[in-house]
Amino acid sequence: MQHPIDKELLKKYLKDTCTPSELEVVRGYLGRPSTEAILQELIAEESAAEWECATNAPVELDEQLIRWQSKFEQRKAVSSGHSPKIIKGFFSRNNFLKYAAVLSTVILGIGIYTLNSSQEKELPKAAIQLSMKTFTTVKGQRAKITLTDGTIVYMGAGSTLAYPEQFKDSIRSVSLKGEAFFEVAKNPAQPFIIQTENIRTQVLGTSFKVNAITGKPFQVQVATGKVRVDRIKEGQREELAILTPGQQLSLKTLNDRAVSSEIAVADIQGWRNSRLVFKDQTIQEIAEQLERSYDVRFTFKSPQKAAAVLTVTLQDNIPLNETLRVLSAGAHFKYQIQGKNIIIK
Repeated sequence: MQHPIDKELLKKYLKDTCTPSELEVVRGYLGRPSTEAILQELIAEESAAEWECATNAPVELDEQLIRWQSKFEQRKAVSSGHSPKIIKGFFSRNNFLKYAAVLSTVILGIGIYTLNSSQEKELPKAAIQLSMKTFTTVKGQRAKITLTDGTIVYMGAGSTLAYPEQFKDSIRSVSLKGEAFFEVAKNPAQPFIIQTENIRTQVLGTSFKVNAITGKPFQVQVATGKVRVDRIKEGQREELAILTPGQQLSLKTLNDRAVSSEIAVADIQGWRNSRLVFKDQTIQEIAEQLERSYDVRFTFKSPQKAAAVLTVTLQDNIPLNETLRVLSAGAHFKYQIQGKNIIIK
């Protein structure tokens, strides 16, 4: 007769704190089909707990799960005397997404508190307990979503927005990775804040675009209303600019000087309707945007072609071949489409 599986003992096993006698009991568990399902849950729980203890560590969610899986494999290898291996189906895509969704709710709740704790001395309990949602677009996809306060968000390709189910705090706080155009519902008593890594953008009611693509300069472009942009560095908030319609702010890295400049309001508003305006930009820079919009990869046979500068307006809601035809006519290059790879000659 098999004894019930002791979850607390499995937790000790994952943490490598079992005594020799306890390890013998765990060896008996490892042969049971139900053990792996329990371990999946425990790994997710332990990974979330570890993240909570180190919210400032720049560790991605999938890296966290993989690290705990690796720990499990090492424990099992030692117990069985075999080399570590990946259990078939143990971290399948479906299982990973299931537990990643659970962890993202926990982690985002922690993240919002951490970001705001340096700005507010005390947060209401409701702010800490907010139930968070995430919305993600893949490359080649745009989306329009409406938040519970009436704010409309036009999501660019390859972007993620994290937001609470209900805005119950004194502020409306969301976080963005990627690019999006916001039409913020007016509510002077409840400012709307977009967190993007170490930049904080605050508005009362306006429309503007935020570009927070990893590895690219941070940008805020204002179409209507007024926007304040702050830099958060070492727990201190520094005002970078207060922008009005037709103004944009660019910041290459956290330590660089912010640069403000003029931009046509029509160009900002046109982005939400799939219009891409490039002014004096290289073909390489234009190609990087098209890679996100169409989920393709550009390869340049000539460095000179990649460095060529062009001013052009494109639409990313038309077939790729038509976009390439317009681009090639202006930049004088030939191209070849091989599946998802675009070769520029």
